[in-house]
Amino acid sequence: MIIDNRHSICHKVVYEVRYKYGFTYLDRCGSTVNEIMNSTDEEWEFYGREPDPQSAPLISLRNGTRFNFSALKYDFALEQKEGADKDIEKQDIDGFIEQVDLVSSIVNERLSLRDFSRVGFRIWYLFASRTREDSEAWISQLLKTNDIDNPIAEALNGNVEAKSHVVVVASQDRKFRISIIGVESQAQLNLVGGMVSIRKSKLSRGQDKYLKKQLKRAANNPEFAVMFDIDSFVESPKDVEAKDFIAESLKQIEEKVPVAFK
Repeated sequence: MIIDNRHSICHKVVYEVRYKYGFTYLDRCGSTVNEIMNSTDEEWEFYGREPDPQSAPLISLRNGTRFNFSALKYDFALEQKEGADKDIEKQDIDGFIEQVDLVSSIVNERLSLRDFSRVGFRIWYLFASRTREDSEAWISQLLKTNDIDNPIAEALNGNVEAKSHVVVVASQDRKFRISIIGVESQAQLNLVGGMVSIRKSKLSRGQDKYLKKQLKRAANNPEFAVMFDIDSFVESPKDVEAKDFIAESLKQIEEKVPVAFK
C-alpha cells in the first residue's frame, strides 16, 4: 500500500471467527487436532502449553502462523518477525489464506459450528518515520487535525505529543474499523531469565553501547512508524467462507483506503 508517497510494511494479519454453541470443543478437541495434523502433513505443532478446556494453541512449522481454538472462537495470526529482512509479502498472505481455509473448514465441521457471532480479518501496516515527531506531523497532515489539536494544547498550556484517529465505517457488505497511530518498536534483549522488550528510545547511551549487540534492527522493522490498524468484520454472519472473506476484505482495503488520502 502507498499513501502520500510512503510505502507500507505489512506487519501482521489475523483472521478470527467467534461463534455460539461451540462447546463440542470440550469433547472433540483432541480428534480435531489429530485431523488438522493428518490433513496438513503434520505441519502444525503445539506451542506454549498442551491443550486444555480453555484453548488449544498450535503453530505452523512451515511459516510460523499461530492458530488457536476454543469453545468460543478460533483465530489465526501471521506476524512479521523481529529483525526480519522483509515484511509479509503477497505470497505469504496467499499461503496464510490457504492454511486458514483448510483448517477452519475442519474446525467448522468437527465442532458442528452453525451459529456465528462475528468474522473478521485484521491487517496492520507500518509506514516508517524518521522520528516520533515525524510520525505525529504526518498523521496531522493526513488527517488535518491541527485545527483542533493545537487549540486544545494551547488551552492546557502544553504541546501535542501524540495523535491517534479511529473511525468505523459501515460499507455495503462489511464494516471497517481503522485506527491510525504513531508507534515505536521494541528492542528485544536476550537477558538472563528470558527475552525482555524495552523501547529503544528509553535506553541511555551507556546502555545502548553495552547492549547494542543484542538489539535486533532491520530496515523492515523501523524504530518509529505510523501504524494503520484495519479490521474488516461482519457481525452475526449467516455463514463463514474464510478464503472469500479474506480475499475480498484485502481487495477493498488495498484499493480504497489509499484513495481517502489523495
